[in-house]
Amino acid sequence: MASSSQWETFLSFILFFVVAAVVAEAQLSTQFYDSTCPQAASIVQAKVDAFVEADRGLAAALMRLHFHDCFVRGCDGSVLLNSTDPNSLTEKSALLNNNSLRGFEQIDEIKWELECACPGVVSCADILALVARDATVKLGGWSWPVFLGRIDGAGSFADEVNGSLPERRDNFTKLVETFAKVGLDAKDMIILSGGHSIGQVHCGAFFERLYNFQGLNITDPSMDPEFAAMLKAQCPQTRPFDFMALDATNGTFDSTYYLDLLTNKGLLESDVALLSDPLGVEYAIKAVQDPNTFLFEFGMAMIKMGNIPASDPYGWRKHCAFTEPKL
Repeated sequence: MASSSQWETFLSFILFFVVAAVVAEAQLSTQFYDSTCPQAASIVQAKVDAFVEADRGLAAALMRLHFHDCFVRGCDGSVLLNSTDPNSLTEKSALLNNNSLRGFEQIDEIKWELECACPGVVSCADILALVARDATVKLGGWSWPVFLGRIDGAGSFADEVNGSLPERRDNFTKLVETFAKVGLDAKDMIILSGGHSIGQVHCGAFFERLYNFQGLNITDPSMDPEFAAMLKAQCPQTRPFDFMALDATNGTFDSTYYLDLLTNKGLLESDVALLSDPLGVEYAIKAVQDPNTFLFEFGMAMIKMGNIPASDPYGWRKHCAFTEPKL
């Protein structure tokens, strides 16, 4: 029987050729910086490794930045831009992102180091794509080739976030619709939801399921009773801002997220919603039975998501948090 590392090598080989033709349409390339900044990927990986070693919770946060970037205006680094006008807030200040996203300081630090090594070369959007891959690998996920050459955007608007990002109360149909808007299909949605294998969520995000299901002051009857009791002990109603891990092996990127769903131990409504459709049930069972295939397909889905084109490309940004006037 092939070992996990042999499977990873074999599937990664297939992965490269399966997605290369698709990504080529956007003129992205794994060799994009080979002549202009050949050390770019190693610089990013070293910084991510150090960040995650110091704070394992940052891995999920760094991956999440890439998600939130690509779903709004395409993969253009717009989620990193600061608000400079109180009357025109940027994406990071939107209700769904404010006090939710983190990792901005780490991205700025990576950008600074890249600018020292290769001034004016690596885009902020590409940094997010590399960071998402490296953070996943650091916690046990499989690597995937990151296609590079994204162009940063200059626009970032808070009011574009609502309706663009999937939300925790979304049902299966709504989730499929949201992903379809950016060219991702139902299977992509189910696989990318597996990103919840790592990370934490505020207790208040699932209080309705735990304490007031459908406004009836009861616990969601579909939730495992012992699991619900544990949640109530760790997340009393007086502490909505405490954190709870999104799956049972928080800190390790694996397929346990799907096992939790199948055993009625999912947290968010949007997670549990995956099992409301036969396709979600089928994939959850497959991921549990064959974890390596999930790790492989997650990489494929991340490449596809990272290929969402910028809707309003601007150019290279020296600073990820703001733009400079073009000369």
